Amino acid sequence: MSQAIVSLEGQYFGGRQPVPLPATLLFSGREASLISTTMAKKFTVSKLQASPRVGRADRFIALPSGGQFQCADHPLLDRLRQEVRSEGAVNWLEQRVSVAIAAIVIMVSILAGGYLYGLPAVAEHVAATIPIENEAALGKQALIWLDKQWFEPTKIERHVEKDIRERFTALHAGLPMDVRYQLEFRSGKHIGVNAFALPGGTIVVTDEMIKLATSTDELMAVLAHEIGHVEMPHTLRHLIQNSVIATVTAAITADAASLTVAVAGAPTLVAGAKYSREFEAESDEFAFELLKDHGISPAAFATIMERLAKGADEAEQSFAFLSSHPITAERVKRARSAAE
Repeated sequence: MSQAIVSLEGQYFGGRQPVPLPATLLFSGREASLISTTMAKKFTVSKLQASPRVGRADRFIALPSGGQFQCADHPLLDRLRQEVRSEGAVNWLEQRVSVAIAAIVIMVSILAGGYLYGLPAVAEHVAATIPIENEAALGKQALIWLDKQWFEPTKIERHVEKDIRERFTALHAGLPMDVRYQLEFRSGKHIGVNAFALPGGTIVVTDEMIKLATSTDELMAVLAHEIGHVEMPHTLRHLIQNSVIATVTAAITADAASLTVAVAGAPTLVAGAKYSREFEAESDEFAFELLKDHGISPAAFATIMERLAKGADEAEQSFAFLSSHPITAERVKRARSAAE
């Protein structure tokens, strides 16, 4: 690497916040420094893994701390890739065989799709071909990472947790998908009021979301919506769409480091997923029907969504749940119409 200082402007995905931070990555000799308004970190350049060049697309640098830095293309990144050995990437994949298999299935299927029908359609097709056990492996690895970065153990009383689990089990019983649903309780720590689905059927709900709900029906309405994301499966399709460039390139070049960049970003992509309007509408409709099948009015969904939006406005902040599940008047109206 050149001794001249090179500065790259971009975004840092560290996992301790639900949104990326504007940051600068400085290269000086064999040392790199990551600087933002709230932190500064130093790394040995040989420990960094850069994604390959793909047209004019942004590139990602996997950091030793587990985060990622996204920036515009720069010639230095090609030199970095030439100098950094990829054995660490191979070891990462070998230690996570199920995750590696899932990634390989994804990239082969994407190549076969050939983008004939556009990325969303290809992602939907690929998601349908991935074995549930491999999807669950991705979800398990994501939860391990999130526990280290975002969460603390739940402080919800056991009898309350037991009641919620029983209602949740009844809610998903009999669904057509062969999914082993698992409900995980966590203290929100950095992200506060939230609930989201991981690949394979794991749904995480924070203590803060439970406290926001004034009834179990309201909480079941939120969980029914997340079940919808699993059944579609929106979470996996979102992951495939957002990691497709690095994954396909890894397949073409047989570059293990590229595949690591693609798969290692899964937890951040999953937890920070910003679902499309179409995905949200599909999950809403699924939830409304599921709730009615279990004697719960969809009005419960409208009520807790309105309370969540009002709470964010009063606190003058944007809750992580709102950034990934935007609440619109249209969604609330559909919920109340479904309740009639």
